[in-house]
Amino acid sequence: MKKNALILIFTFCTLALFSQQDSIPGEDVQDTIVPSYSRNYEYSKKYRSRRNTKTRFGLIDFGTSGMATPETYRLDNGIDPFELRPWKSTNINLHFVQQRVSLAGGYLNFVYGLTWEMHRAFFDNPVVLLPDTPEATFEFVPDANFKKNRLSYSYLTVPIMFNIKSNPRYSYRSLHISAGAYAGVLLGANFKTKEKGNKEKTRDNFGLNTWRYGLRAEVGYGPVILYGTVALNDLFDEDKNGGYEVTPFSVGLVLWPF
Repeated sequence: MKKNALILIFTFCTLALFSQQDSIPGEDVQDTIVPSYSRNYEYSKKYRSRRNTKTRFGLIDFGTSGMATPETYRLDNGIDPFELRPWKSTNINLHFVQQRVSLAGGYLNFVYGLTWEMHRAFFDNPVVLLPDTPEATFEFVPDANFKKNRLSYSYLTVPIMFNIKSNPRYSYRSLHISAGAYAGVLLGANFKTKEKGNKEKTRDNFGLNTWRYGLRAEVGYGPVILYGTVALNDLFDEDKNGGYEVTPFSVGLVLWPF
């Protein structure tokens, strides 16, 4: 899993480097030299279209994943199964492609794309999420000394946002605000435990929602951009949640901003 993730990250970073060659005249440069033959109507039409649309590949977000509940759930022994280790519970978003369309000279933009979302929830208490059950079921393992017990799941999502830039010509000196929504489908999930050198990984959907939709927002200045997402539907399917109403969310840093 780690090896495959490293290969994917390397591939997307390489794509991103090549995509930087797709520069847009008039953006992030002080003086734009327009060729004399741009007066030709057909060339001018293509030139304007290229200026108004920008495409990037292999963009990356990195943050932490969390779970919010309307109440504190307790197992029979009184522990909360949703207590997480926040600094280990991570969210990595690999944006295969994003496209930005200028609506008002680059000050207002429409952004959409295709994203692979990966979430890892590390549980603080010695619990495991049981597979092949009709509803989400946690089991407490009293004698366990887990170094790792975590739920990992991923979604393929389509984000759609409106973006505002205060200084579209110079992105490194621009205020960046984006807000919108996303929707996606579950790709897979697994639960992994590690104890005294023994590792176990169980693949199952664990009653997770097949479809995920929610809200996404970004705010920042120059290359420093923070993001946040919150799901509008629960982590578990309504018919398989076992009474657990859990809202996933994530916050973090856009490592490779648009």
